[in-house]
Amino acid sequence: MPNERFELAAQRVLAGDESVEAAQKLEGVLLDDYPGDERLDDLLEALALYAPGQAAPYVGAEGLRTAIREALTAVTGRLG
Repeated sequence: MPNERFELAAQRVLAGDESVEAAQKLEGVLLDDYPGDERLDDLLEALALYAPGQAAPYVGAEGLRTAIREALTAVTGRLG
């Protein structure tokens, strides 16, 4: 199960906060609380490439939300 910090930071972005600050907060939680957890590698990559409103190779808000949903699924072991 994701810890409370992960849940709160993830839900902030999923609820529509597209700010770089929200993404950085989530990244900090992952780096602090889940060091080396390979289930979160794709999300960490998306966070590193997050640039709202930019085109490839950057990740936009919808791509980040998708990566968050997939990471939450990986950590909980169940869908949605």
